[in-house]
Amino acid sequence: MGFQTSVKTYPAIGAPGQQVVPGQAVYTAENYVSDGTLKAGAFAFEKAVTGTNAFRTAAATGTGTPIGFVERNLTASITNPLSEATQVYNSGIGAPIALRGQFYAIATGTATEGQHVLCDPATGAVTYGDTAAANDTGWIVKIPAGAASAAEGDTVIYERIGA
Repeated sequence: MGFQTSVKTYPAIGAPGQQVVPGQAVYTAENYVSDGTLKAGAFAFEKAVTGTNAFRTAAATGTGTPIGFVERNLTASITNPLSEATQVYNSGIGAPIALRGQFYAIATGTATEGQHVLCDPATGAVTYGDTAAANDTGWIVKIPAGAASAAEGDTVIYERIGA
């Protein structure tokens, strides 16, 4: 880990996967556990269940449309005290997956207010586009602090309110 190279004037708006307004999210009816690739602040895909007593499992990649957006919570396990901080849920750990709500995320490219969030199931990569574009997640981009657009790396809000 390197030395600090900058000091911000204001605190961060929100961490990836953090709720904008706590308590307003709607989650999946099923409880999913991570396969070890599931990351807070990203989308989750259902993995095939194997075995008779297997748990429903979610992964960072898959097929079809995502199950939902992975919330960041403060429950964690440190498997190695020398490892760096991570947003990835360890394999077998339960992960809250939201169907609706407002969550902070990091822009993966230039985004404008109202664009749809697109997620490639093969890679989990997020881009932005128009309604009904390929890989549309049903979530839209909101830009904090009244801005009209965001650059790659900026904090944005992913929102899904309706069905």
